[in-house]
Amino acid sequence: MTMLLDGQLVTGFRMKVTANLKIDSDDMSGQTSSTDTSHKGFKPKTLTVSLMIRYKDSDQLRALMRLAEGTAGGGQPRTYRIVNDTAEAFGIRQVQFSEGVSAREDDTLSQWIIQFTLTEKLSNPEKVESRRAASAVNAQSAPGDGVGGSAASGPQELTGFEAVLKNVDDYLGGKS
Repeated sequence: MTMLLDGQLVTGFRMKVTANLKIDSDDMSGQTSSTDTSHKGFKPKTLTVSLMIRYKDSDQLRALMRLAEGTAGGGQPRTYRIVNDTAEAFGIRQVQFSEGVSAREDDTLSQWIIQFTLTEKLSNPEKVESRRAASAVNAQSAPGDGVGGSAASGPQELTGFEAVLKNVDDYLGGKS
């Protein structure tokens, strides 16, 4: 199994990649035995990666740490294009390091056991959600005029024709 992040090979051996998709939902049953749930959306997919790096190959661990600590403009975590069979099967194209990187010394062999998590960025559900038009919020009001009449709602913008009519009305009827 190989993994490339922006074309840089993540080296080590016995690499295992576990892909996860979290589907968020809430229980709607209350105090009953109903199985109703409310769907709250798909959360970003994650890849949990574990691999081993020999002590004598410490430069590989340093290279991995440089990737994990990479930042983009403004100090934000860097987003990487990923090439990996499991990521491709899950439809993951871009990732960021998340939840940290751990390196534990092996008890018997001269090696580190490395674990880290990559979280999907710019996922398809995220793109769809950003394209979806925001719902307009309508002001709620009761029927009839509010206290103080329509003047309480503030001055209204008049069209050109309405402004001419208002000037004529003011001239004929006098300003009140």
